[in-house]
Amino acid sequence: MIERKAIFVSQDKLTNLHNENIILVIFDLEANRVVGVETIALKKMDMPTEIFLLYLRRKYINVVYVSTIDKETKDKFIKYGIEVKTASMLQNDKLLNTLYLSTPFF
Repeated sequence: MIERKAIFVSQDKLTNLHNENIILVIFDLEANRVVGVETIALKKMDMPTEIFLLYLRRKYINVVYVSTIDKETKDKFIKYGIEVKTASMLQNDKLLNTLYLSTPFF
């Protein structure tokens, strides 16, 4: 079974939902292996949270990664069946520990 996880990044760093110029990177995982990646540029989160959550559910997102999130918003994500992982929870996360989230050297 494929699991979909989404990471919110801005300027090559994990970010929260209120930042501008967010990149939403969606990973398709099967048996702990990445089998697909989709990248979506979001200018600014100016839509209501519920509409954005419906969008994520239509994309079949199971888990999101953000730098921080307030309790009320996190509770809404959970209500929509989307698990939230913040930076403080990610020390042993296999997906995030395999990513290199900074600009390569030229």
